[in-house]
Amino acid sequence: NPSAKTTPVTAEGTIVGTFQYMAPEQMEGKEADARSDIFSFGAVLFEMATGKRAFEGKTTASVIAAILEREPPPISTMQPMSPPALDRTVKICLAKDPDERFQSAHDVKLQLEWIRDAGSQAGIPAPLVAHRKNRERVAWAGMAVLTIVAALFAVGYFLLAPKAPSAVISEIPLPADVNFTSTGNFSDPPAISPDGKWLAFAGPYFFGTGISGGAPELWVRPLDSAEARPLPGTNGAVFPFWSPDSRYIGYFANGKLSRIDVSGGPPVALADAFDGNGGTWGTDGTILFAPDAQEIMRVAFSGGTPQLVVKPSASQAAISWPQFLPDGKHFLFYARSTIPEDSGTYAASVEGGQPKLILRGSSEAAYAPQGYLLFVRQGTLMAQPFDASRLRLTGDAAPLLEHAGVNVALHRGIFTVSENGTLSYGVASSAGINSRLLWFDRSGKQIGETGTPAQYVQPDLSPSGRELAVTILDPVTEIPSVWVYDLVRGAKTRLTFYTGISAEPVWSPDGRVIAFNSNRGGRLNLYEKAADGTGSTIPLVVDEGREFFANWSSDGRYLVYQRSAGRSSRLELWVLPLFGIRKPFPLLRDKQFAVSDPALSPDGRWLAYVSSESGRPEVYIVPFLHGSGKWVVSTGGGAWPRWRRDGKELFYLGLDHKIMSAEIAEQGASLAIGKVQALFQANPATHLGRVYDVSADGKKFVVVSQGAQTASESLTLVTNWPALLKKR
Repeated sequence: NPSAKTTPVTAEGTIVGTFQYMAPEQMEGKEADARSDIFSFGAVLFEMATGKRAFEGKTTASVIAAILEREPPPISTMQPMSPPALDRTVKICLAKDPDERFQSAHDVKLQLEWIRDAGSQAGIPAPLVAHRKNRERVAWAGMAVLTIVAALFAVGYFLLAPKAPSAVISEIPLPADVNFTSTGNFSDPPAISPDGKWLAFAGPYFFGTGISGGAPELWVRPLDSAEARPLPGTNGAVFPFWSPDSRYIGYFANGKLSRIDVSGGPPVALADAFDGNGGTWGTDGTILFAPDAQEIMRVAFSGGTPQLVVKPSASQAAISWPQFLPDGKHFLFYARSTIPEDSGTYAASVEGGQPKLILRGSSEAAYAPQGYLLFVRQGTLMAQPFDASRLRLTGDAAPLLEHAGVNVALHRGIFTVSENGTLSYGVASSAGINSRLLWFDRSGKQIGETGTPAQYVQPDLSPSGRELAVTILDPVTEIPSVWVYDLVRGAKTRLTFYTGISAEPVWSPDGRVIAFNSNRGGRLNLYEKAADGTGSTIPLVVDEGREFFANWSSDGRYLVYQRSAGRSSRLELWVLPLFGIRKPFPLLRDKQFAVSDPALSPDGRWLAYVSSESGRPEVYIVPFLHGSGKWVVSTGGGAWPRWRRDGKELFYLGLDHKIMSAEIAEQGASLAIGKVQALFQANPATHLGRVYDVSADGKKFVVVSQGAQTASESLTLVTNWPALLKKR
């Protein structure tokens, strides 16, 4: 924008005392002229005469709503002795329609001079004059004349005063030695506080030697400082959102919706939310949140039993990203539909009822308190007038800023906006963070590489060791699909071609079939397809739950997988018999903690898995289907167990990203856990699922490793973004 200034961030960049005096057309982004100044002068004149602002509210949004929708009370109701003509003058100045106002400052001046010269004759209503003493009449008339004289001085000052500031665009510097990315399943735009003073962001954005050293956590950064600080106790946090008073942050971590005080203190868990997809905090303390993209729930900020607010319609595959509107009774959310034209931003009531489609699109639109919906279309951040009280668009969309990004995986624009007109946005990476499929020996020495850099996750070696199935994210859309590498010839072929999600491949024990999960039925369920790509995709488990990370028994008779069902945020382990009536049944489930990451031993007698029962994820082993007992393998945290072909060694990934080894010895119907040691330090490029696999003999490891980083994505800060609309 040629009118915008570019400067480094050195202060808060907030606007004080501007919105209370802005004309309606300025709020709506229309062209402002001298009549806009007359409206502003009318607001000042009202305040001079009454001691109160013409348009008041507890928040910026409520002030804006007052300017657009309400008339101030007559001055005479607050100052009975004021001149009636002054009431009329102020009312004309504050007309919503510019054509109904005085058309020039000269007109206002003549009107005020007439009121001044009329003195007490114009200043006091006749019925009251008759009952007042002379000195009271003189006093009140004198006050009225003084008010008008002061107003005449003010009109000259006000109309010659500096205009509202233009937009200021600046770059937000990142912490040292980190690389920023805002794309992927667990990356989200930093959230700006309602008062425009803070940015909150989650650790998964950052990969490198800085913030990423450990589990993801929440960080906050004042906009008047270049220093960011972590909020202790928020490990695993994603998708932060602010309380209306900018004191608290809500977020999702470890299967919970939680909140934390920005000034310090421990986090408070509010509700179960295994796969959180956004939250919003109302002025009355109500929090709306999407626990699993299959419903929007409400809960008090103090916690309690969540209540259902909205479920997807028959054609909607997922709903997410709720956002309260100013009245605290209605909210927006994004719905992805199996009917493309029905995907978009919807409005709904916290009391229930049929949601209303507001704006179609492939990513969500966010409400800005200045009376707009902001959204990204073809790389441009757009603003479209929106009447939040009537839940309808009121004008055409206008471009704000170019090169704005969208996180396609989450259907979210990479931007955040505050109540005071401050906006931050980022550019989506065209290639994400490239990773590499690197091979290591047991000492951690690199011994090879498969393929070229791409966005890899979840590698799985075939039983023969000659092929490698892996999930690859599309470099533009970030939609995952399953590919197969021929490790002998170095060639790769694509196995799945569905336009949605296909991920988490696992080989059958005979190497002829690959199971994977996909959302082609609306939820993430399990499917299978011939490993050579022939034939059709066949459903394995398609129900009301969500299935992940399957694992075949060596005899091919059972498929073990992790599952989350309905509103439950707890992961469970289930079994699908691949014979008979093929009815799945639960294997391990608990209301208090999650179980995940199943890995069956080569002889099919034992099941390794991960449980959070100790307060952090640890690797355990139990008998599979028959027998009793439970053995803990890891003691410092662990995930993603994998067996050596002979069953005498179990590998897992430590919380510090070390590849760990544990000796396993069978003793009849029991087990003995032998030496547990770290083999080498891995350098995984992602936290999305299993990032490694091991050869049958336990001598080689393939790891999805960090590759050459793309250039850091920058964040841009825009102060007083509505000013950009005035120049269009």
